[in-house]
Amino acid sequence: MKASHFRHQSDSRYCFALGEGKLLLRLGIEKDVPIDTVAVVYGPPQYFERVHTSKLLHPRYDDGDFIYYETILEERPARYYYIFEVWSDKRRYIVTETGITESYDFSLGFLSAFQMIAENRADFVLPKPSWQGRVLYQIFPERFASRDDPKTKDYVNRSWDSLDLKGNPPIFLGGDLWGVIDKLDYLAELGVTGIYLNPIHPSPSNHKYDVLDYFDVDPTFGGKEAFKELVKKAHEKGIKIIMDMVFNHTASSHPFFQDVIKKGRASLYHEYYMIHGERPHIALKDYETFANVRGMPKLDTSNLLVQHYIISVCTYWVKEFGVDGFRLDVCEGVSHECWMKLKMALRDMDPELLLIGEVWLNSESYLGADQIDGVMNYPLLGALSSYVLHIRNAKQTAEALAALIVRYKEGHNEMMLNLLSSHDIQRFTRTCNQDRAKVLSAYAAIMAFPGMPCIYYGDEIFMDGGNDPDCRRGMMWDSPVFASEDHAMFKQLIAFHNENDVLRQGEVDVGEENGLLYIQRTLGHKKVTLYLNQTDQPLPFEGRVKLAYRYQNETLLPGGFLFQ
Repeated sequence: MKASHFRHQSDSRYCFALGEGKLLLRLGIEKDVPIDTVAVVYGPPQYFERVHTSKLLHPRYDDGDFIYYETILEERPARYYYIFEVWSDKRRYIVTETGITESYDFSLGFLSAFQMIAENRADFVLPKPSWQGRVLYQIFPERFASRDDPKTKDYVNRSWDSLDLKGNPPIFLGGDLWGVIDKLDYLAELGVTGIYLNPIHPSPSNHKYDVLDYFDVDPTFGGKEAFKELVKKAHEKGIKIIMDMVFNHTASSHPFFQDVIKKGRASLYHEYYMIHGERPHIALKDYETFANVRGMPKLDTSNLLVQHYIISVCTYWVKEFGVDGFRLDVCEGVSHECWMKLKMALRDMDPELLLIGEVWLNSESYLGADQIDGVMNYPLLGALSSYVLHIRNAKQTAEALAALIVRYKEGHNEMMLNLLSSHDIQRFTRTCNQDRAKVLSAYAAIMAFPGMPCIYYGDEIFMDGGNDPDCRRGMMWDSPVFASEDHAMFKQLIAFHNENDVLRQGEVDVGEENGLLYIQRTLGHKKVTLYLNQTDQPLPFEGRVKLAYRYQNETLLPGGFLFQ
């Protein structure tokens, strides 16, 4: 038996508080290791040598390489020394902080036992109750809706239904925040309970990721007046608002950067950026940028003045407009210290304020009670894409989902923004080659999986679109799909999610059963299970069905799913 056969670390995703007096322990064991039983032996640090007890761990998740065994300790005070006792082929092994042994001297526990204190509430990673399970809707403001006919706007240079979206100068179709306000009834009827807005600050572009003024709203969107009205009207309908904030970089035409170009090191803002020399030269690009884009100079977020500035921006929008959270663009480009300070400032204002980071892969280093609450869950998109495209079967997909569940603490999983499309990637309908059944199946999965399902505008009518900028077409308000059975099923999925608190708050299990992928949520005595059939065969299914798609005569057809 080797230490590499096991995965555990105190005060990590393998050991964390679920609340006061409630500690989850998770031990990963390599699948090739034959296991009889697994137990934790634990006790108070001061008396561990003579006061300890044991509790069995049970297998919970299988990621294809490791089986993860779990249990929950509910002792007070929540201060523990602990070791694991693993029986394999009738031999006992002790898993400790320092390695694997076949015997254990409890008197030396202070040198080798795992240790955990889970009493400090400020360190608990818990889901935010007002956000848990909300259905979000991502809006690219320039392309969603316009109160006035876009043809009357002098800056508009393409028709609303244009597919020619590449160009310099930038292409504008004429969407605005007044248009979003006018569609709030539509969003509420759809079942949306949160809106994630792409950037709305003044900017020379249509996407607004090159900000000119963090304390204003672009006049083409309706200015501050429109945004204040949007937040007010949305809140009246129970819809929260998330603003997209770009703190990794500014526009090169931002007054701060222009001042540095003019004054060089004499500028108050020279140290706000990462400049190689006396002053920046856009032609030479002798400064750090986002993605090698000359027009997006990178901010130095290790600079204390920049950190204070970022905090002042976010607190302004909370105080003056009542926004509910922020999506943080290029999250991994900003210093951890900056996110920590922002989190503390916002937590002091309102602990329910949400921070969602844009991190595309493993985000563990940015997550914590002191940093980001959740991230855009692109790995989940990858797992579900592979499943509906038949790259992975149900068993392999269940393993991929299990790996995502054990990647983070439970509180972070509940605050993930689960997406299938976005402004940065091709639409999921394109990924699925226009197969609506695949789109609906994947959306059913994110309605069942822990986190906040997020609909990219137009996905509910299966809008097509390739990579940026084709994924940013004008919303098709005249689409005949609104009257289709598939759109009706999309709405039923959202309603079912909103009506069942077990899907928003329950514990999760994933697996494969008779060729079907299942995602099961449990909350007390309540249980809801989603089954999906992505095989090419109809599969028999008996039992009470709560909501179904492509289900006939107790048979789940290919491309179908059902909730039980």
